[in-house]
Amino acid sequence: MNWGIKIFLSLGVFMASIVAVGIYMVSRDSDSLEEDDYYEQGLNYDRAYEKKQNVLIMQESPTITISGDTLYIHFVSKVNTGKLLLRKPSDSRLDRELPFRTSNNIFVLPLSTFDRGMWNLYIDWKSLGRDFLFEEHILF
Repeated sequence: MNWGIKIFLSLGVFMASIVAVGIYMVSRDSDSLEEDDYYEQGLNYDRAYEKKQNVLIMQESPTITISGDTLYIHFVSKVNTGKLLLRKPSDSRLDRELPFRTSNNIFVLPLSTFDRGMWNLYIDWKSLGRDFLFEEHILF
């Protein structure tokens, strides 16, 4: 076998491996984006920023505690309506959105059905005629 055939075979193997890696990467459906609707969130950034500022200005920051398999959210105001968004950074298929309403200032969420580990908790609620947004990383 002369050197021309060896070069030709080496280039063929290299190109075949590049094509195989490309097919593998395209067939795997795992984007590294944490948010699917990142474009919409970018457009609504001002609104989210205003909600976060309302938490700071009005001093409405909720207190998050975990005791056993239960998550307790202590709000400053008594009447609150909104939604909880729990996102698992390692697996977006486990993300959950839960509506809530409180008549006292405590919301209780059992965590027995959730996977253990790191979660991002987003609380988007309305109280005292204002919108609020609070986010925190929790580990249970």
